[in-house]
Amino acid sequence: MKNKGRGWKIFYIILGFFLGLFLLFLSTLLGFRIPLRWTIIKEVMGYSQPQNTFILVVGQDSIEPRRSDTIILVGINSQIDEILLFFVPRDSRLLVPGRGYDKVNHSYAQGGIGLLRQTLEGALGIKIPYFVEVDYEGFEKVIDALGGVEIEVEKPLKYVDKAQDLYIDIPAGKQWLDGERALQYVRFRYDQLGDIGRIKRQQNFLQALLDKVDNDSLLVTRLPQLIESTREALSTNLTGDYLKQLVMWFQGLNDRIIRMETMPGEPTYINGVSYWEPDLEASREIVQKFFFARREDIENSREDSVSQESSRK
Repeated sequence: MKNKGRGWKIFYIILGFFLGLFLLFLSTLLGFRIPLRWTIIKEVMGYSQPQNTFILVVGQDSIEPRRSDTIILVGINSQIDEILLFFVPRDSRLLVPGRGYDKVNHSYAQGGIGLLRQTLEGALGIKIPYFVEVDYEGFEKVIDALGGVEIEVEKPLKYVDKAQDLYIDIPAGKQWLDGERALQYVRFRYDQLGDIGRIKRQQNFLQALLDKVDNDSLLVTRLPQLIESTREALSTNLTGDYLKQLVMWFQGLNDRIIRMETMPGEPTYINGVSYWEPDLEASREIVQKFFFARREDIENSREDSVSQESSRK
């Protein structure tokens, strides 16, 4: 998915929603244009291009011990000016260090963000230095601070789980979702597609959120509430220096490519328990190919494609 001229607000919303919406509100703090050339700002602030990295985004559920209800691996590749959103189904069957094979979200309940990071690092053959965590209440506050989001709901979504205090009843069609109903929309997974269907809805919601912020002229008036909501909504180990580099890197780009991928695999049952059996070889290829890609590789690939197309004519 290619996005042109959206500025740092888009980057922060992407990280913000699936990273606990943490960067969205930093972006709203800085998201209006500063009347200085970015070349000057970079010189004054000592800008250097950020290193490629991965950031683990976790949305917590409301059951104790907390499990990772949403897991997204965000990849940053400043060499090719791209961002990868790699969605990991919560029922993915992975090897949890010290505990054997289990659902990936159980690793979070058993050992917190540290064990979840170790599990994904082992499965994907990468290092994940940064993380962001957000809970349901924080998500609702952030969406309400934005004034809600309009989205086309593909079918009626109905589900009741009294144990989780979860009551979902969203009609089909174009709907305006406040924080509470937006959370219901991105949590719904009670159909034949299960967690995979929910991931698709989360991606749809993200696109609607991007469109809203890109066109919302009233966003600046909500800055105080957005900033306060961000402070209360998340926990992260991202450093101020790295955030500064990311801000200036993304603001300086005219074209960005934001890719959304879901961990490939298939549903399966083992001893009566449902899992998402991931294709780890294909998953490693996706994330590692993205991480190590260089601009010259992309340009050479495009030239080869053009050459092949010309030879066919």
